Amino acid sequence: MFRSSVVALAGLLLAAGCGGASGGSSSAPTPGQKATCTNKSVTIAVPVTPPNVVHLPAYVALDMGIFKDEGLNVTIARFEGGVSAFRAMAGGSVDLAGTSSEPFITAVSQGADVKAVYSYAPNVDVSFVVGSGIKTGADLKGKRIGIQEPGGFADVMSRLVLKKYGISPNDVRFVTTTTAGRVTELIAGNVDSGVLHIDQTMTIQAKNPGIHVLTNMWDVVSNYQYSLWAASGNLLRSDPATAECMVRALVRADRTMYDTSKRQQVLDIGVKYTKEDPNVVAQTYDELLKAKAWPQNQGIPEANIAGTEKSLKDTSQITTVPKFTDVVDLALANKVVAQLGRVNNFPY
Repeated sequence: MFRSSVVALAGLLLAAGCGGASGGSSSAPTPGQKATCTNKSVTIAVPVTPPNVVHLPAYVALDMGIFKDEGLNVTIARFEGGVSAFRAMAGGSVDLAGTSSEPFITAVSQGADVKAVYSYAPNVDVSFVVGSGIKTGADLKGKRIGIQEPGGFADVMSRLVLKKYGISPNDVRFVTTTTAGRVTELIAGNVDSGVLHIDQTMTIQAKNPGIHVLTNMWDVVSNYQYSLWAASGNLLRSDPATAECMVRALVRADRTMYDTSKRQQVLDIGVKYTKEDPNVVAQTYDELLKAKAWPQNQGIPEANIAGTEKSLKDTSQITTVPKFTDVVDLALANKVVAQLGRVNNFPY
């Protein structure tokens, strides 16, 4: 199921390019010159519905007028996972797609004409959460593993956990849920596990204390790239100015997450879109700030891509390991950081 899903995705990516931004205008700057956009209509795909706190920067850019300030009229298209968001970009209905790194790297390994240009969160911040009947890793055998979509982030993370405990994927049953269903289905007992973000874990444990963290994913994988903003090669070649405006807006939004003077505005946006308890949003936000969850510079460490590729190769999810430059194009992010100034003493 995993392989066929990703092969189909890669085929779509090879067959179709992004339709590109529409409406308005964008300047075609000379090298080194700041690109500008005027009343440019673009669609940006986000991979989680509703978002968790870690996914907020695009919504912050929307509600706090950062996209508008960059001359962009942005529609945010919401999907149930990174594979679906990525597929929409491949089909041309969105201009930039937020996705987990696994389906993206797999598609690149099969020749897809796409590039990662930035990230909304470089590092894994999730836990593998299980029902009260699971006490040890060995108890996972025969259980129902909740995922969003085959080949997506929760699927890959779950397979890495199974590998950690020496359990074959053939000895469990993968059950597809919605994003919100990762919590509700686990509470209802319809699945036995979920790959959950900090805020989801807080929410679920308040409702059912027997549900607990079996392992934190940062203890399972290291040097691992969680998320990417992905664009088609066609967009980057044909309209680099619009791509630059989008990346610059997102970098500014990420930096806003660390602006203490904007804290309450960010929290209000978080409650509005996540639909979570305000206290959970605030606690999660503070935890993510301490963890430096959001980038402030280029956002994609080469070591993270290498670590992700190793995990995918070790679990037979890719056979060819692409070079960093095949996966990532940091030209726009480097240009934006030069324009805005580098945040010193920040790792990514």
